[in-house]
Amino acid sequence: MAGPPVPPPAEPGPPDDTPELTPEEVRERRQNRWLAILSVIAVVAAAAAAYAIFEVEDTKDENREGNQAVSSLRADLEVLREQLTERVDTLEGRVDNAADAETQRKLQQDIAALDKRVKKLDQQDTGVSDNLTTRVDDLEQRVEDLEQDSN
Repeated sequence: MAGPPVPPPAEPGPPDDTPELTPEEVRERRQNRWLAILSVIAVVAAAAAAYAIFEVEDTKDENREGNQAVSSLRADLEVLREQLTERVDTLEGRVDNAADAETQRKLQQDIAALDKRVKKLDQQDTGVSDNLTTRVDDLEQRVEDLEQDSN
């Protein structure tokens, strides 16, 4: 009975042809590794700087647009401020020209006194006009009587 196949014995590899490195070669390899690492870092830093410059320019553009919007708002605010100043000046003039409470009270008293005098004169006028009407009627009657007597 045959068992599983057995692999052939491993052949010894080729003799190590790699010669031992001299200390200068080791140092040069280390320098090359560091140079490669620093080169990668420099490329990444350059990319980051380019990105930062792009972002700064983009921010400047946004600030210009923002400054234009702010300038527009400032102009609108100045117009509103002028309109408000005009309105306040108008109101101050109206307040200055308006009568105070004491003056208004005196005017109301004067109006009430004048109203009383007008009513009194109207009542007197009614009596006088009735008297005049009666006298005119009497005169008319006399004229008619005289006209009839002369006919």
